[in-house]
This record gives sequence, structure tokens and C-alpha cells, in this order.
Amino acid sequence: MLTVGHWPVRHPRIALTLWFGAFFGGGILVLGAVITTIAAALNAGAAPTVAEAIMVTLAAWVSVGAIGAVVAFVGVSAEPLAHSYRRSLARLAPVAVARQERRGFTLVWFDSPSPVACAVPGRPAEILVSTAMRDLLSAPQLQAVIAHEYAHLRLRHGWAMRIAELNALCLPGALRAGQGLKRATSLLIELVADDAAARQAGAAHLANALTRLAAATDDPGLAVRAERLTLRRWPTAARRRLPEPIRI
Repeated sequence: MLTVGHWPVRHPRIALTLWFGAFFGGGILVLGAVITTIAAALNAGAAPTVAEAIMVTLAAWVSVGAIGAVVAFVGVSAEPLAHSYRRSLARLAPVAVARQERRGFTLVWFDSPSPVACAVPGRPAEILVSTAMRDLLSAPQLQAVIAHEYAHLRLRHGWAMRIAELNALCLPGALRAGQGLKRATSLLIELVADDAAARQAGAAHLANALTRLAAATDDPGLAVRAERLTLRRWPTAARRRLPEPIRI
């Protein structure tokens, strides 16, 4: 249901909710199965035969061991992922040319020949925008891009991506579900942020920004996202409400 047809592209927020609903639902089922097995092991004395009691007890210990192994693996893997992310962001710190404190985040301008913008969750949260991005786009288009990054912060997309990455690490590469959640999350959070920015800053401004970025970076995916924005109706300028933190 989550991979068939084009409806997830039209309704990315619903699709993202269903993906993570399936993920957490599966986790609850696994945890429930482990608890049931442990409860059965504690009551193993009531088993009809000694062999059945041993099997139930062994299954309980194996389940506990598997859960412990997964928790340990996630704990070991999470820090390298976070460290790699922080290290890549640290490279931008020496080239920061201006910092503007906003309500809820800090807007950081950094010097770069490439048009780049990204949201950095944390305390305080930051939105990084390159000087090349500022020079490439008009003020309304740049505002739409910042609105897109602000949506990532407001909707906690960083956490969603981290969970999807850890899920992919925990599951064998042969299982499609592990990589499927990661790929779906990577795409859907961008579409959800596009929709939020289109409502706030104008779909035309965001579509034009994505078109310019696609031409500058040779990224066809940006052009497809721009075309997608033209296929539905959005609030007119009189009905849009741009949050104060993302005004430029």
C-alpha cells in the first residue's frame, strides 16, 4: 500500500505518518511477543511436559538476548552517525559570514560557491544558507527556501531521518523494508517541507527557486519537485501567513 501508485507523492504527510505507524506498530508487536514469551517462561512450571517448559524458557532468553543485542547495536551505531553529521557541519563554521538570531532558530550565512541550504536541529536550531544561494535567488524565492528548511525544524524531520537510518542499519541489506523506510523518509520529508513552504511563502516562488537550483546543480529531482508544485492549488497571497521567524 505504501509503495504502490503515486498517491504518496500527492499526500506525503499521510504517507510519512503511515510509514512510521507501520514501523512503530511492528516494534510494539515484537515487544508484545517478547513480553508474552517471558510471561510464559515465568509460568513454565505449568507446562504439560518438561521439554515444553525448557523450550519456552529458552525462547524467552533468546528473545531477551535479541532485544539486548538490538539496543546495544543502536547505541553503538547512533553516535558515529551523529558524529559524522556534526563533523560535516563543523566544516561550515569557519566560513560563516553572518549570524542572525531569530525566534526559534539562528539563520547562518556561510561563504560557498555552491547553492546550499540545510536545517540543523539542536539548541539553538540553525538554518544554514550559502552566499551562492543568496546570490542565485530572488528575495521571495530565498524566503521560500528558508520556509522549507524551517518546516524541517518545526516538524522534527531530523529525528525521522535518524530513526530511518538506524532502522536500515539494524535490518539486513537483503530486507527491502530497511532501505525502503530510509528511501521513503528521505523523499517524503522533502515533499512535506515543500508543501509547508508553498502554503506559507507561495508555491510559485518555491517552484521557481527549485527550477533555478535544478539548473545550477544539474539535479533533475529538484525540477521534478518544482513541477509537482504546479499540479495543485495553493492559497493565494492574501491567505498566506508567513511565520515571523522566517521573514528575511
